[in-house]
Amino acid sequence: MTQPATLITQWADTLTAPVTLELIVSTKSTQADEMAKFARLLSEAAGGKIELRETKGDDVLPSLVTPGGITFHTLPGTKQLPFFLAALSKTPPTLPASVQKMAEGLTLPVVLDLFIAESCPFCPQITGQLIALATANTLVSLRIFDGTLFPEEAARQNIMSAPTLIYDNQLRWSGQFDLASAMEMMVGRPPQELSAAALRGMLEEGEASRVAAMMAKTGCAFKGLNELLAHEKWSVRLGAMVVMEELAETHPAIVSETATLLLDASETLNPSALGDIIYIAGLSGDPNHIGRLEALKALSDDEELRETIDEAVEAILESSGEA
Repeated sequence: MTQPATLITQWADTLTAPVTLELIVSTKSTQADEMAKFARLLSEAAGGKIELRETKGDDVLPSLVTPGGITFHTLPGTKQLPFFLAALSKTPPTLPASVQKMAEGLTLPVVLDLFIAESCPFCPQITGQLIALATANTLVSLRIFDGTLFPEEAARQNIMSAPTLIYDNQLRWSGQFDLASAMEMMVGRPPQELSAAALRGMLEEGEASRVAAMMAKTGCAFKGLNELLAHEKWSVRLGAMVVMEELAETHPAIVSETATLLLDASETLNPSALGDIIYIAGLSGDPNHIGRLEALKALSDDEELRETIDEAVEAILESSGEA
């Protein structure tokens, strides 16, 4: 069996230009040093064909991110290293015809988490197929985890065996499964079932108008978007707020439904997010929200929040011609 260093050198010799590898490390992770050491050894063995860029964060899992955006929370061993290198150079194995046919039917983002183990006999095949899928289709977002390297993450996602594939934080397959069959569940999925992660990816790509159009076509609020609107970070809420503002012009009923669902959970919302939800209620122009907003105002001693409520009520009254 070819040694890892030799395999890396042989792979590097096939490159016509250097490739970039992003190393993301966390000050709070015990695995960060191991991954940083692996990335540097990899770069050295590649003889200058890998440009290593390091990013630090506090609340992230250490990872290696390829130019195509595939995220590896792994230390690729002998079995997985060929697939990692293929992802790095964007030269993955050819997709089986059955998977390729299903992939051509994808129209919405697909968020996939694959949990593997170096000793797993079935993991290399599914790893190679998913890397090929993610490389060929920009709609597919792929993260690969070594469950033995990150046992806390495996426990958090209730991983009991390898490989386990999780689609959009909801559906999962384990053991020796057929990827084409799994993809049948992904193709043609109703957009209102998209997870917050999938919608967030779309919004970060500047596709707020597309999300608004999907919501307009279905005529209903999206649970995943509601999760983004309730997020504690403004940077996450921003794209979702743009969707609400677009819909307010043409489909205010969807905006009103969204506001109702979120106001029902107002006691659990982050204070800054609550202000945005109140703004959405005002944006909807629906007089049915006035009573709820006035009740919130009576319970709050936050002057800024009270002012936001007054502005929302005024917006509703103006929209209904009662101001």
